[in-house]
Amino acid sequence: MSAPVVPVRHVTDGGLETDLIFHHGVDLPDFAAFVLLDDDDGRRLLGEYYRGYVEIARAHGAPLRLETPTWRASSDWGARLGYDADAMHRVNVDAVRLLQQIAAESGLPVVQIVGMLGPRGDGYRSGRGIP
Repeated sequence: MSAPVVPVRHVTDGGLETDLIFHHGVDLPDFAAFVLLDDDDGRRLLGEYYRGYVEIARAHGAPLRLETPTWRASSDWGARLGYDADAMHRVNVDAVRLLQQIAAESGLPVVQIVGMLGPRGDGYRSGRGIP
């Protein structure tokens, strides 16, 4: 008889946009956090957000899973916010690089990076396009 398999548990970030809006007073156009990648203050704020989860994972000896701030970084939402295809590619790459840097600096043995894109339309109104 073999031992039961215990799933690996991770600390993961969550509620990025809600945290930025309600705890930091950030105005996110169309709920798009990826726009913060375009300036130093925004990148600093994103770094602080993710590093908070690094500390939680470290305190609990748990692996960490971080999702890029790119829920709205698709071509449809990007166009609405004035980002062309090249700009969308750049912010998606920058988002991964930011998390790679945080992972490298964390000293944690396991950090998973997830590239996150949300639905083309409104995530709360299934099947509908951008309002």
